[in-house]
Amino acid sequence: MVFVGVHGKWGRIDATQADLGCGQDRESIYKVKPPAPLTCYECEWRLHLVHRTYGAYDLWFLRHAKNAPHCEARLAGEGMAHHLLKLDLAHHARAVGWSAEYEVAALDGSWRADVMATSPDGTRRVALEAQMSAISITDIEARTARYAAAGVEVCWFTDRKSVPWLDAVPSVQIVRPEDGGAVQITAGAACFQPEWCCDRVDCGWNSWGVEGALPCGGHGKWSGVEPFPLDRFVAAICANTTRPHRLRVPSWEKGETWRWITERYFGLEEEQVRATAWRNQVRERLAAIQQRQREAKAAAEQEHMAAIEALLQRQKALVKPVVEFVFHEAGVYPNVGRDGVPEFAMGVPVYVQGEPYAVICPVASRVPALRRRLVPLVLFAASERERSRIAAQADPGQRVEVLAVELPPAASAPTQREQGGLTVKQAVNRMFGLDRM
Repeated sequence: MVFVGVHGKWGRIDATQADLGCGQDRESIYKVKPPAPLTCYECEWRLHLVHRTYGAYDLWFLRHAKNAPHCEARLAGEGMAHHLLKLDLAHHARAVGWSAEYEVAALDGSWRADVMATSPDGTRRVALEAQMSAISITDIEARTARYAAAGVEVCWFTDRKSVPWLDAVPSVQIVRPEDGGAVQITAGAACFQPEWCCDRVDCGWNSWGVEGALPCGGHGKWSGVEPFPLDRFVAAICANTTRPHRLRVPSWEKGETWRWITERYFGLEEEQVRATAWRNQVRERLAAIQQRQREAKAAAEQEHMAAIEALLQRQKALVKPVVEFVFHEAGVYPNVGRDGVPEFAMGVPVYVQGEPYAVICPVASRVPALRRRLVPLVLFAASERERSRIAAQADPGQRVEVLAVELPPAASAPTQREQGGLTVKQAVNRMFGLDRM
């Protein structure tokens, strides 16, 4: 069962058209004697015109005579569903003013279209392919690529329930109602449903660990459309109001897919694509800023911890010389506190007969708040530099003594103090009063 043949005098004929596509009458070749000189364009075997009624269809087609050899044209036309769909596709294209020919082949044989629809001005050609049999994704993608290379648009139509290649090429799924109603498009076309945050400059959805407000990138998604008639779809293809499009906002279920969409939905998707790109740029910039802030904070904390460790080392090193200094000055051995305390500007207190007498290495920045308390006491420093820092913050009459000692080399990382003394972390907590919470 084929639609196209070759007449010995008229050339190519189309059995679906009343004038055979060449200005001749069907009756001139239908059941005439001798038989009309009709042959197959593929195998050159003799053909004859057949007329059948199938439901609402008045069918005219060509059939190979008996004992015909293997023929690609005959195989391509097998199956009533395939036959009727080709008729529908050609009819709908012609209904909007386009020409439609069956079994149009490339000159080099690289492709053959079931129905080739051509615009009135000849600037557009669309291959309407009825793919009712199984085909691999690789094969259908290759055939689509060959059409594209020839400048031919293509849409694949199928009535198969399971269509693994529906997402891979411009295609749609159809259903032919059992009651004889119009063929419906059931899958392959899509509409975009936009969704935005009420405040587009502050979207808290999925910020990927970045703190602060991010602009809304859109939360819209693609969805299928309700079934609609095949003739409307073919008309939209011819009018160029629906086009195949590889979705850039993927659905959660299937990811990136081909769908037939209108320009309006393309615009809605484009708005979200741009908004998402801008959101990503803002997020990346904000992430870079916050990373630099975290690194700076970590460096400052490390420096601060190192400073506290150095303070603990100085205080520890000064204990013995301070005891000797106070003994020679006061005539009695003093009692030395174990650690620095906030009441003495984080310095280690030294007591003589139960009364505060001196402070070992107070923190200069804490001295101003404790000037009155510290004025009668002796403040000890481990270097002239430290003495200068303390004196600059203390009362003008404050006594500050320097006891030069040999300090251990600066540690690369904070260490534990021996014999139960303060760790750096404990010293930090005490400095900020966190040990009292």
